[in-house]
This record gives sequence, C-alpha cells and structure tokens, in this order.
Amino acid sequence: MQLGGAADIGNPGDIAHAIRAGAAALGHRPAITVLHPGARYEQSGASMANWAAKGAHLLELDHLVGAGHRLGLLAPPCWTTASVALAAWWLGAVVDLDQPGEVTIRHGDAEVEGGGRHDHPVAASPDPDTTLVTGDSLDGTPLRPTDLPAWTREAQPLPDHPPVAQATAELPALAVADVRTQADLLAATRELGTGTAGVEVGVSDPVTALLATTLRPLLTGAPTVVLRGVGRAAADPERVSAWL
Repeated sequence: MQLGGAADIGNPGDIAHAIRAGAAALGHRPAITVLHPGARYEQSGASMANWAAKGAHLLELDHLVGAGHRLGLLAPPCWTTASVALAAWWLGAVVDLDQPGEVTIRHGDAEVEGGGRHDHPVAASPDPDTTLVTGDSLDGTPLRPTDLPAWTREAQPLPDHPPVAQATAELPALAVADVRTQADLLAATRELGTGTAGVEVGVSDPVTALLATTLRPLLTGAPTVVLRGVGRAAADPERVSAWL
C-alpha cells in the first residue's frame, strides 16, 4: 500500500540525481514489493538507496568498478537485482543483461520451493573472484548453500553514505541488443506511466522489468510489484494499476 502523495523530483539528468531525489521523496514508503508463494518482501525508497550506496562501495573498492566498466546482471527482477543496477549506475558502469562483465551478479537459487526454476541459476564453476550471487531469502541471500559470496552479505558492512557519483547523462548504462545511455533509460522509464506497476518474472520484458524496479519508483513515487512464482491474483491487495 502506498501512503502519501507521488514523488516530485523534477527532471533529473542522470541516475545519481534520480536516486538522491527519488529516495528522499519516497522516504520509507515502498519502492519494490516482491511476492513469492506464501511470502511478501518490501523495500522502501530509503532502503533501496541505502543498498545502492553500500553496493557502490563494494563494486568500487573490492572490484574496481567505475565509469565505463561492465557488470553482468544475470538475475531475475527482485529488490536485490534493482540494488545492484542502481549501484552500478551510480558509478557510471554499464549493466549488461546478456553477457558477464568485470563482475557478474547471478541468481543463486537454482530452484525455490513453489516457485519453479528461475531464469539464471549460478553457472557451473564460475570465477569466485568476479561472481556475486543474490537469492530469495529475506536478506537477499541464496536459500541453498553456495561457496560464492552473496551480494547483500558482502555489501552489508560497507558505509551507508555513497561514494562520489560518476554518473552522467551521456554515459552508456545498459547493454542488451544495443547500448543505451543513462538519459535513454530515464526517458524510457518516464514512458512507463504512473501508479502502482506490476511485473512478472519470465513474462515481462527484461528491460522493462529492470526499469520498473529501479528507476520508476524513484521518478514517480509509486511502487512496483514483482510476481515470482505466483499469479496476478496474489497482487490484488497491492492495487496494481498497470501490468508491464
């Protein structure tokens, strides 16, 4: 449920400004709600900005990621996936949904009870020095044991205050079939409309789902609901106004 009015953050020219202004406007209202079979996880705008700050430190200090570097994001839509992308964009890095990069983020739960197999389980024998994993537990770590480091556990002890932003409008930000700049992503996000949005893992277009779970809540003040292994009826209490 969204409490209060929509965010009014103006027209940010880059993603770092969108994170700052959008998180301040959203505060502790929900940005992302993830629905699993029998479970509901929610992250506020303030919490997402906090994870993005910690994640940016992790990428910069431990993996030397900066402007122009490529980060492979091989994980389905979730609040952890969103925090990774926001951290990368804060540093001016490129998120690649098709190929691994200098650092690769993968989904660590090959199978989740009641939810079926996900899009990108951890590949066999990935490089542990450049691979971090996300998962479906409450704290964003994998449900199943893994020898690979978990994104949230690695980021947790790092500072809440973000490093110096390297984001600018013209920097490449997303690689799929082509490469899109930060300005391109902000413009595409504004076309997704206002109100509570819904995306479905394995159904929604991956680029649309990524923008809906990262930038859309910051620009509109309205949350995005993610369905993982459940049907749309599970989102009835969330009052989704548009499925993307």
